[in-house]
Amino acid sequence: MEPHTSPHRRRTVSITRRAHHLSGSAANEQSNAHVPTLKGLGKSDCEVKIVSVLDCETLVPVDALLDRSSSLDVNDMQQVLDDARSFSPNLMSDSLHSLSGSRTAQVQKALRRPVLAYKPITDLRRPSQQFLQSNSPRQYVNDATLRRLTSNKWAVRKQAFAGGKQDGSRLLKQIRKQIIFSAICRKNLMNTTISTPEIYGIKTAKAGGVVGNIVVDMEYIPFHDVCHIVLEHDKSIHEWLIESAISIVDYELTQCTTTPLKDVLPGFYSKVKSIQEALPKSALLSEEEIKLIMEQFDQILEHFAAQPEIPVPVGTCHGDLTFQNMLVDPINRELCVFDFLDSFLESPLQDIAKLLQDCRHHWFLTQIHVPDKGLARSVTTLGVFYDRIYSAYYRYAFWDVVPLFEFFCLARILPYMTTSVEKQCIMEGLQRISEDIALLSEKVEEDELILIGSLSSNEGENIFDDKDRKTTVIVPALGPDMGELYADGQIKLLALNVWASYSLPVSLGVPANNPQSSGRPLIVDSISSLDFRNVSTIVIAVLESLILQHCGTKSYFESLFSSLPASTLLLIHFHYAKHPTVDAVDTVTSTIISLSTTGPIFIKDADNDFTHCIDIGNYLTYRSIVKIPSHTPSPLAESETPKWDGRPDLIDATHKSYVSFSYDNIISNIAYGSFVSSQFCCGGWSFTSAQDFLAAATKLKASIQGTDIGADVKEGGMRGSLKVLDVLWQLVCDGQLFFGASVGEYEDWGSKVAWEAHAKRGREKRERDEEGVSGWGVWFAGLVGLSIES
Repeated sequence: MEPHTSPHRRRTVSITRRAHHLSGSAANEQSNAHVPTLKGLGKSDCEVKIVSVLDCETLVPVDALLDRSSSLDVNDMQQVLDDARSFSPNLMSDSLHSLSGSRTAQVQKALRRPVLAYKPITDLRRPSQQFLQSNSPRQYVNDATLRRLTSNKWAVRKQAFAGGKQDGSRLLKQIRKQIIFSAICRKNLMNTTISTPEIYGIKTAKAGGVVGNIVVDMEYIPFHDVCHIVLEHDKSIHEWLIESAISIVDYELTQCTTTPLKDVLPGFYSKVKSIQEALPKSALLSEEEIKLIMEQFDQILEHFAAQPEIPVPVGTCHGDLTFQNMLVDPINRELCVFDFLDSFLESPLQDIAKLLQDCRHHWFLTQIHVPDKGLARSVTTLGVFYDRIYSAYYRYAFWDVVPLFEFFCLARILPYMTTSVEKQCIMEGLQRISEDIALLSEKVEEDELILIGSLSSNEGENIFDDKDRKTTVIVPALGPDMGELYADGQIKLLALNVWASYSLPVSLGVPANNPQSSGRPLIVDSISSLDFRNVSTIVIAVLESLILQHCGTKSYFESLFSSLPASTLLLIHFHYAKHPTVDAVDTVTSTIISLSTTGPIFIKDADNDFTHCIDIGNYLTYRSIVKIPSHTPSPLAESETPKWDGRPDLIDATHKSYVSFSYDNIISNIAYGSFVSSQFCCGGWSFTSAQDFLAAATKLKASIQGTDIGADVKEGGMRGSLKVLDVLWQLVCDGQLFFGASVGEYEDWGSKVAWEAHAKRGREKRERDEEGVSGWGVWFAGLVGLSIES
């Protein structure tokens, strides 16, 4: 809505939105296309909606924000509110982080002009703001607060009702926390890249009105949710995000006082009673499960009652510091937190426990939709977050009492869970914590962290010392897709490459008069263009039953590789597996174990071909999705102007993995089906150690299977399948460096669409060759003006 829109139009915005939801008409959809949505909105006890910033409440009644348990009086609270609404933070040191567009940048811009005087203007509003009422929120909020993309138009309204899940009194407590947090951010007492939505106004019940009805209007933040950051952005953004969250807890800890556990433990006993009374209301819990939960309560309280002197930091906290309550601007690196929550015990350990709830127990993944292709990446990244939190605090004495807060954070959700996925996440989390308390000592925990954090079996080893050291190539062709029918009854594994000039006997099942009787199986071509000078063994891993079904004998299948150079044939080892595998990672790990493979490995996809000299190292092969046309006309060109045809060798771009690099060609991000850059992975993956790959794959599988995330869990306890890039990303997150190696002459037949395009190009090439005139002849004849017949 534009600033000059009529009042009548402003009043009808919400009516129009409701009409759109009811009718679903195209006209209404078009008229509301410019209105922001709260698509990432999670569960809320309040009504939350988007409103025009011109319709916001503008007054904040300070009296309503006073808390009897706080030492802040009316004047103190007014000062806090003024600080929260200040135009900019206090002057900062030059060492503080600054990025364009952030509040910090606004301040540093002012620092560069210390001697300049302002003009004596009575109205400091911009011309576009002159018409606004004096109490409009846009009068005192500067451009850095009303962030880009909002166009100074929209706000978020939270409304609590008497008798609802959350009445106004509790909402006011939470808003009070948010205002105090905003003042802290504006006064530059915390990490300057952290913020919270501005509170524009609060409407409380009038005299004689219904007590508990509260309306709060606040700033709309057009940032990304954490799910998007995890799935799309690189490791550096992930590291900044978790460190920013930790910095919030760090500040809270500096404002705390410590008290012995015995002084706060009664509050936990009271909380147990309230949870126990609410558990029978849950339709998802059986009597046996409720009994188990109460036994776990008794166990954990008994454990901590025996340690009464553990220091517990008590003081300010967010109260619900989960990833659902964060929005991220990855460009300017600003973290915005919201939805503060009051707690029965105000302590920074509540926020640590909330972060662990998401990072360790994966509650976050039950509240969002993660596609199968992104599940492994999400679990890996959350694991990195957990390691960072552990490393930040495990040496402090209060860490010993964190499991108590962690357990209660999960347990308090039990009465409110609505799905079996949520139930399973909570129940397994409670069991995990109970086992920690019962079985693990401090020394064991440290040993486990060392095991988890260091997967590399050759750390510190110079892999280039041995000049004769060579790598093992593994071609995984065990997956279920290898039996997919392509054309003329051929399965993917044995489909013929019509580009190759190689004749097959009729016994393979291809009639002699078939145009595809000339060619060799694509499984052969998948390794035909590689340089094996640094290779000791080439392992072709296939399913024995599939080979016997379509080739008759193993020896016949092996004879299909006879067209390869003799030096290559000497390196080939055929691995016939008795049972199919679920994915490429399963194939590689089973092959490594079966053949006791050690040392460097190079994994080569069986459904494409490219030129590359295999070497030892941590790297992947890639090409650019952008094909740069040659400035020199092709000899086969029909005209002097080269015709742009895109990438004929990349048909199915959405089913590729894309990779981006930082300095010195180091991998910074990699994702399947997400265009993180114009470079796509083309099916070659090198690891300096087979044991590294095996350890990372085992860890990743355990993380996914241990949580059993997702409503559509497939047989075997895993949703989706693992890709080699998932294991590579696990190793990158564990601290290993991986690089990129560009390859040439890429051909893809990984999907049926890609195969059909590949076969079509092959047929066209053969037809040109069979005409008896090469492309060079046509080109030369055109130059001299002669026809071929003459």
